[in-house]
Amino acid sequence: MSEADERRLAEAVALFGLPKAEVVRRLIRASVQAGPALSAENTRAVVELASQVRMVGRNLAQVLKAIHRGQAVRLEDTEAVWRGLHEVVAAINDELTEMTVAYGSKLRREAQLTLREEAE
Repeated sequence: MSEADERRLAEAVALFGLPKAEVVRRLIRASVQAGPALSAENTRAVVELASQVRMVGRNLAQVLKAIHRGQAVRLEDTEAVWRGLHEVVAAINDELTEMTVAYGSKLRREAQLTLREEAE
């Protein structure tokens, strides 16, 4: 294992209060039971979300160019655009968080790994 992986494993050992071999054993078994981190459906969703993020980035770049050319409208006139942009970014964040956090929770459940504070 790399030094970074060794550090992560040491953190998991301390976090879950289990021997190193037991943490590894449980994670290996759980990874098979829990399945891949992203399903085919989630992978398609990530590709679509990445496309949306690129569109947002292009729009922001255009706004920045307009500001630099002195062509930008007053900030008050753009409030609806910024609110809409914020909503899209928040929705993308929520969807990605749901996909990744849910898998981590599922993997920990399958591995029967709980934080020491939760177990007490």
